[in-house]
Formats: sequence, C-alpha cells, structure tokens
Amino acid sequence: MRIVLTAFSIAILLAAASSCGGNGSEPIEAAVAPEERIAIAIVDSIGVELGDSNFVFASITALEFGPDGNIYVLDRGTCNIRVYSPEGDFINTISGEGNGPGEMTNPFAMALLGDGRITVCTPFQGGMQTFLPDGEWEGLTAEFTNNPPMGMVGADSNAYVAMRMVVDFVDGELTTAYHVARYEESEDPSNVYFEFEFAFDPQNLSDLLMNTLFNQVYHADREGNVYLAPFSEDEYAVQVLDREGNLLIEFERDMPMVQKSPEEILEEKEWMEAWLQSIGAQGVVIEFDPKEYRWQISDLGCDAQGRIWVRRGTELTPVFDVFDNQGALLFTAEVEGVGEDSQFWDFVISDQGMMAYSVNPEMYQKIYLMEIPQ
Repeated sequence: MRIVLTAFSIAILLAAASSCGGNGSEPIEAAVAPEERIAIAIVDSIGVELGDSNFVFASITALEFGPDGNIYVLDRGTCNIRVYSPEGDFINTISGEGNGPGEMTNPFAMALLGDGRITVCTPFQGGMQTFLPDGEWEGLTAEFTNNPPMGMVGADSNAYVAMRMVVDFVDGELTTAYHVARYEESEDPSNVYFEFEFAFDPQNLSDLLMNTLFNQVYHADREGNVYLAPFSEDEYAVQVLDREGNLLIEFERDMPMVQKSPEEILEEKEWMEAWLQSIGAQGVVIEFDPKEYRWQISDLGCDAQGRIWVRRGTELTPVFDVFDNQGALLFTAEVEGVGEDSQFWDFVISDQGMMAYSVNPEMYQKIYLMEIPQ
C-alpha cells in the first residue's frame, strides 16, 4: 500500500501533541531493467464533476478492491462508502452521515477484510465500525478514541495492516512511537512489522511528517503477506514478510538519486502548507521543508500472478518495476499519456486489478481503472 494523507490523520497526531514470497534472508540485487517499457492502458474511469450524485466525489479518503472484485470508495465528504462493479457500474451506497447506528462522522480510513467485511475508522464514534458484505452494520469491532490506525489495507481473514503513532512522555521527554502492524479486531496489534521511536518537536513539522506519514510504504495481500519499503531518497529496497513477520525475501536495486527542480520543491511546499492550513492544524509551526531529492519508491502492490509492483518515485509519471516472487526483475511498465500531474496519484494494485486516484486533482476526483499487462 501506499500512504494517503488525510486531514483527520494529521489532526489526530497534532492534537495528541498539544501469496507472494520465497525463501532467503540476504537481499538480492535485481538485474538492471531494459529501457523499453510495457504500456499500461487506462480502460475506464469512475467520477464526474457534475451530474449523477453516485459518481460525484467530495473527498476520496480510501479506495480498495474487495475480495469479490468490487471497488469500494470511502468518501469523507459525504460520509459513506460507494460500491462499484469491476467495470465501474454503481452498485450501492453503504452508511451515511450521522451519529446513529451504522452512520459515520468524519471517517478517515477503511479496509476490506479477507472475509468480505468492510471496516471503517471513525474515532469520533469510538473506533472501528464494521459492515457485513451486504452493507448491514455489524457494530463497533475495536475501540480507538485516540491515535487510531491510519492507512489501513485489508489482509487475510479478519485482519488489516495499518500504521499507528502514539505520542507519550518517556523519561520526561515527549516521544512519538510509530509502527506498521497487523490488527485483528483489537486495539492491540497482533504482529508489528516495523517500528520507530523519536523525540517529538512540535516546532519541527517537517521531521514529524517524515518520521511518520512519510516513513514507510507498505502493502498487504490476501495471503497475509506484507510488503515494506522505506520512503528514501537514496535507498531502493523491498522486504516481503509473512503474517507473523518472518522475512520471506528482500531485494534492492542500485538506482540513481534524482534531484527535484526548484519548481517542484516550491509546488510541494506550497501545497503541503496550504493543505495543513485548510485542515486547521494547531500546536505546530506551519512550515514544511520538502526533501531535496525524490523518493526512490512511492507505491507497492502485488497482482494475481504474485508479481510485486514497485513504483519509482524518481519519475513524475507512473513507472513501475515488476518483480517475480523471488525478487527477480521481470519488466518495467508505464502508464502513458497521463502527464506529470499523476505524481499525486495513489495506486491500488492487488489480485483484483489496478486503479488509482489523485489526492490533489486539478479539477475533480476520478478513479482510473487500468489493465494489468500479462
């Protein structure tokens, strides 16, 4: 999975401050990819600026394929989940805004569990609200009122993988503990795959974001395997773990660092600061300093053939290196003709297909459906 920035995820943190896999333990270096790239075709889209309200999005906050292949969209602006067929046809709407049973207020994360249920994080209403596959409300299945999980990705059975951060005092110092972990209908993680602890400085917003929301790229598949890569300017490295956290494979590539242009840095700075202002962030100085170089890896996924998809953050258009389940490079693929605005696209790549949407759209939000090359 990919990291999606949500208004509420930042607000929660600031408020707290005021079947893929093989065997092997040594990282292998993937062979250099040929420059010829396979084209990824956009076959359809979901979303219109005006018209049928079933296709007008206010604020897409989470997007995921269900085990049935249907597409589930959590819209924070309308406080509901919209369900579409794999072809993009509208099926139904789950939940709506309110505080009654089965209603949601300010939802900001969602996961499609392996058993077909849908769980949504609504901390203002106590935690994880869960719905049956037909949309019937099951109830509150885990309590989170402070520092809830973010960036949820459905895994196997009743589990999802997410990141979570907790701000606390340790030896008289304000400290943030961050982890990527597996959750199974409980406030406590069943397995932790990555953890990091650092001193929290409310005057340094850039470090806060880099150490948490921009720390790890991750994904989970329906076998319970977890894929991890650092948000790094100079390190291209991927790990695949089983559900218990045992290392299955790891691989890396020697890729050049790519410096951002002054225009890129300014655009990123202005966008992040304006966005933070818009959500009413308090308790910190609103000043964001982007990294000088682009991330090596910005998205991860695993398709139905067990191939691991790694998006290069060094390119502004969507370019993926695709590896087999032993970490050997198979090919490089590119979504052609979408332009540099696609650097803001968040991708979902799973056994059910490939899709994306922009977290910073030029006009209005759309979901792009793509055909995975065979």
